[in-house]
Amino acid sequence: MTRKELKEKKLKEEKKFLESIKGKYLNQNEKSKFRTTSVWKEFRKRFVSRTDPVTLKKLPKRFNLHHMCLNPLEYQNLKMDLFEALSPAVHDNLHWLYGYYRKDKDVLKRIKKLLDRMVEINDGKDICDYRKEVKKGEK
Repeated sequence: MTRKELKEKKLKEEKKFLESIKGKYLNQNEKSKFRTTSVWKEFRKRFVSRTDPVTLKKLPKRFNLHHMCLNPLEYQNLKMDLFEALSPAVHDNLHWLYGYYRKDKDVLKRIKKLLDRMVEINDGKDICDYRKEVKKGEK
């Protein structure tokens, strides 16, 4: 089979798959397969040059394209405003935090209080700053 024929076969299979999942609740396997389609890959390219909205750092190559709408029926709805490009760490933390925040908005205040206290106790330093100080002292 030639490359062209293989490509055509793959596109035909992809089209068949996309038709089969229209309007369906997707399971994890179907979601994973959807993310391998050319439709998804082309959509995802629109987000490549962005920065993470939480850290304001450049997104890594393997960033997460977060579905803001968690309704499984909307998984295939590729509207730009329903997605946010996030670093993997921010994405994982956002999902974890959302589980609490949706029921109790004050969770952010409590987290901020803890973080402010950590900054105060550590004079704004993190573990890397302390390691550098230790290394300097060893010289």
